Amino acid sequence: MRIKRLKRRSAAVLAVAVAGAVAVAGVAMASGNSTVTMNFTPSALPPPGTGYTNGKLNVHTHTTYTNPGNVNPGGATERAQLYFDDDIRINTNAVPKCQTSQLSGNITMKTAMARCGSSRISTATAPLSTAQASVNGAFNINGCVIIFNGAGTNAEILLFTRVNVSQANPNITCANAGSNEQGNTSILLKGDLKANPSPQGADFADPDNCSAPIRNGCQLDVNNITDTADLPLTDFNAFVAKSIAARCDDTPKALNLKVKFTYNDATVDNRSASKACT
Repeated sequence: MRIKRLKRRSAAVLAVAVAGAVAVAGVAMASGNSTVTMNFTPSALPPPGTGYTNGKLNVHTHTTYTNPGNVNPGGATERAQLYFDDDIRINTNAVPKCQTSQLSGNITMKTAMARCGSSRISTATAPLSTAQASVNGAFNINGCVIIFNGAGTNAEILLFTRVNVSQANPNITCANAGSNEQGNTSILLKGDLKANPSPQGADFADPDNCSAPIRNGCQLDVNNITDTADLPLTDFNAFVAKSIAARCDDTPKALNLKVKFTYNDATVDNRSASKACT
C-alpha cells in the first residue's frame, strides 16, 4: 500500500511530513508484503431469484514494508482496481450525489459533511473507516476516511481523507464527523465504477455489465494516485453501509473480491479475498 504525494497546501504541513497525507484507496507496495480481507454482513443472504439483502461491506488492506524508509523513489501505488463479485449489488441512486468541487481543498470533516453529508455511504458510527501511513519509517500519521456517492460523468465514489500530519501528535479522532475539525490536511481521491474485465471469470461477470443505476459485476477503479500523495500507506480499513446489497449464489457459497495494484514503476500486484455466505 501507499499514499500519494500531496499537492502543496502549506509550507508548514510540507515541512512536517514531506508532502504528507494518506491516499485512501491505496493498498500494496512492491517493496512489502500486503494482505486484503473482505467482510459482508449479514452472512445469511437470499439465493438467486429471490432478491438481495442490504448490508455492510468492509474492505481491509495492510502492508508491511521490507524497507519503509526507502519506498518513495519507486513502487508507489499508481492505480488500485477492486473487482467485486457479481452477487454484490451497488445502487448509485440510493443516496444523493456530491460534486467533486464540494470536497476539494484543505477542508475539515465538518465542512465536508456540511456540503455532502446526505451523500455519505460509509458508516457514521463505529466501526468507522480509517487509514494510516508511515513517514519514511520514522513515524505514522493517522487519517479518517469518509466515502461519498459522487456525481461524475461516470458513476463515482469519492474518498475523502482527513489526516493529522504531525510527528508530535499524529493521532486523530474520527467520530462525530459533522462537528469534527481535527486534522490539518485533506486528500480527495475519485474511484470510477465500471464493468469488471472479462478475464476475471464467471463470479465477476454480469449481464448488466455494471451499466444500470443498480449495478452488478463492478470494479472500483482508483487511478492517478500519485498525483495526490507519496507516503506509504500501511493500513486502510473501509466500511460502506449504504448503496450495498448482496445475495448468495456461487459454489462454494462465498462473496469474492480481487484487487489489482499497479505501481509507478510498472509492476503489478494481484490479491484476492472472500467471505463465506449461506
